[in-house]
Amino acid sequence: MEESNVQPVEAPVTVCGDIHGQFWDVHELLRQGGMVPGTKYIFMGDFVDRGYYSLETFSLLMALKARYAPRQAFNHINGLSLIARAHQLVQEGYKHMFDNQLVTVWSAPNYCYRCGNSASIMQVKEDGTTDFKVYMAAEENERDSKNEAARRGLPSYFV
Repeated sequence: MEESNVQPVEAPVTVCGDIHGQFWDVHELLRQGGMVPGTKYIFMGDFVDRGYYSLETFSLLMALKARYAPRQAFNHINGLSLIARAHQLVQEGYKHMFDNQLVTVWSAPNYCYRCGNSASIMQVKEDGTTDFKVYMAAEENERDSKNEAARRGLPSYFV
């Protein structure tokens, strides 16, 4: 797939922050926001690293992108009166700043399986208004026998 790094995106669309290779939590994100192709998504950053399933997470996103290319975008939104960004952990899942002109969206719940934070997705409606869905880590994390860090909450590679 080859495309420009800036893509036009029309509302309604669901905006996601960092997901950091937390595969089961991406499934939770899709349950909360709606399954593809019924929901358009923008993933703003950090698809991999720190999570136990980085390869699987990125593969899932690329498979969705290939299968539903017109419905997905991996870039930033411009043209709204609100600047959406990712790449900063916020305990509440999202946080407005600077007189509500900027919002941080964080989509990796219980970051690194130990921070206890909420995650969110931002849904932008056709009229430009926004709603947030806040959620916690997927239950699958607790049942995953391969990912000991998710069950203990102490990944050995976290500084």
